Amino acid sequence: MMAILMGEYMKRTALLILCMVLMPTFALAANFSFKHIRGGVYAAIAEPGGKAASNSLIVVTSYQVIVAGAHFVPETTKELLDFVKTVTPIPVRYIILTHHHRGFNHVDFDLPANVEIISSGQTWQALKSEFRQIKNQVTFFDRSLTMKRGSTTLVLNATEHAHSEGDMFVILPEEGILFTSDLVFNNVAGYMGDATFQDWAGMLEILASIDIRSVVPGLGDVTTTDGILQFQTFFRAFTTEVLRLTAKGFEVEAAKRQFSLPQYEKLPGFRAFFDVNFRRAFHELKALR
Repeated sequence: MMAILMGEYMKRTALLILCMVLMPTFALAANFSFKHIRGGVYAAIAEPGGKAASNSLIVVTSYQVIVAGAHFVPETTKELLDFVKTVTPIPVRYIILTHHHRGFNHVDFDLPANVEIISSGQTWQALKSEFRQIKNQVTFFDRSLTMKRGSTTLVLNATEHAHSEGDMFVILPEEGILFTSDLVFNNVAGYMGDATFQDWAGMLEILASIDIRSVVPGLGDVTTTDGILQFQTFFRAFTTEVLRLTAKGFEVEAAKRQFSLPQYEKLPGFRAFFDVNFRRAFHELKALR
């Protein structure tokens, strides 16, 4: 009997140890939940109520780690780096900064000094416009940049105007993964306060046409092309309603009171960002009339 009990105890102990070993990959952290997609690619999904304002992508190659994302603050950067240590001893070499909102001096500046930033030229100009100074080495490009790291290929693509100036999306063709950053939100209404809506609509058409298996959005869970199409439907509904109100000749405050999109009012973030998103869309779309 004692031998049976000891055997059961050892099984449970082994199971507990195994769970503890696996836990860093899938457990909820303070600001992110981490999900393994495939190969050496992980998604860091921003947790509601945390300090992460956007998702990140982690790519572990044979000799260096690459992190992509935006809105980095010290707490979220530390959490990303701590997670990397749980899956590989290889250090983070590059941070792909997918965009930067002008005037947000508290984000994207406090990155480890030994990490090189890769950005679009427009994102670099946005960083340079702030009163703070970047201490990192920076590589920036105009339209596209391909990084080949061992068996891993990353294709970086810069837009001119969409969610913000110089947004970037990242494709990993071998793994069939697309990281849209804030060009796509999955079942979340995100920040549109720096958007160029006409260009963003065209960019969503491009993103939806890319042949991939997994999409890591700027906010919300990992999805597929269906997630892009779902966001595209919301985006069209939002801009169509704003266009309807501009056509009636309303001024911005009156138009905001008349805005009606009941099917999306309970979408996370819709109310929180409504004022800034509506004003940005109204002024741009009214000027196009």
